[in-house]
Amino acid sequence: MLAMMARMPLAVTLAVLLHLILVLVMLFNNPWKDDKPQVSGEAENRPTPSIEAESVSSEAIERQAQRLKQERESREREKTEAERAAEKAAAARRAEEARAEQIQALREEREKAAESEQKRLEALREARAEAEATREQAQKEAEAARREAQEAAERREAEEAAAEKARREAEERARQAAAEKARQEAEEKARREAEEKARKEAEEQARKAAEEKARREAAEQARKEAEEKARQAAAEKARREAEVQAAREAREQALHEQLAAEQRQQAEQDALQKWAAAIQSKVRQNWQRPRGAKVGWTCTVTVRQDQDGRVRDVTVGSCDGDRLFERSVVQAIEAASPLPKPEIDAIFQEELRFNFKPE
Repeated sequence: MLAMMARMPLAVTLAVLLHLILVLVMLFNNPWKDDKPQVSGEAENRPTPSIEAESVSSEAIERQAQRLKQERESREREKTEAERAAEKAAAARRAEEARAEQIQALREEREKAAESEQKRLEALREARAEAEATREQAQKEAEAARREAQEAAERREAEEAAAEKARREAEERARQAAAEKARQEAEEKARREAEEKARKEAEEQARKAAEEKARREAAEQARKEAEEKARQAAAEKARREAEVQAAREAREQALHEQLAAEQRQQAEQDALQKWAAAIQSKVRQNWQRPRGAKVGWTCTVTVRQDQDGRVRDVTVGSCDGDRLFERSVVQAIEAASPLPKPEIDAIFQEELRFNFKPE
């Protein structure tokens, strides 16, 4: 883990931040909470829907629809932000890995170049050692010749004391020996000069060969770097195209989901209106006009029902009519039990409040 952090610090940091964002999102906004409206038996603080005798309250429907829409949009935004953060972290991790691979390749190439240079230097040292050995051998041969000349001179002096003839012969031999020595020295000098020239030529050839090799290696390195740049440019272009395609698909998916959400919302509103109309119609069918009831009288009632639509309790609030009128409204609601069920189970409410108008 520590080696990964040292090699790719940016990618590791982005990954940690992404995990923290996901944890915070899960803690403060649970994306799996139920979107169904709560009934009075589950949450007492929830506003009770109001259904008019002619049509359901558009304000209650609008509030419910707006709340559902806001919750869905909030979840979509959080989901999109999390996905973007994940994409950025992944892109940074890929870039860091590519850079580490490139650095490793450059390091290996530099090591190979250093090894090649070391071999070249060793070859030069060996050539110099051979030249030094040749020079020492020549010096030994010259020393031997000098010793021979000295011995010849000593022999000549001994022979002069014996006889003039021998002296002349010795002088002649000495002269010849001196000429031979001079010839040998000249040859030795010429040989040394030839060896020095050959050594310099060898060193020059080795230097030129090393320069040529270095030039070829530099050209090969430049070619590889150009190919690597071209490959990286192609990869970057492909990555950008992939990101554009992914963004386009994400936008299309978001539009599809938004359209589906709006369609579901419209379907719930239509179902709620149909349900209110069905309840109102069934209560009217069971209402019996009491004596003295006047046209225009209304009563605000609260009805509690179970999951099967059976009426459990009816409470009359404000009412324009008398006791008989109130009683007739309660009896009509009880007679309409079980009340019609909505087409969509999600909009079902155990507690309903509406204004009852007979006409």
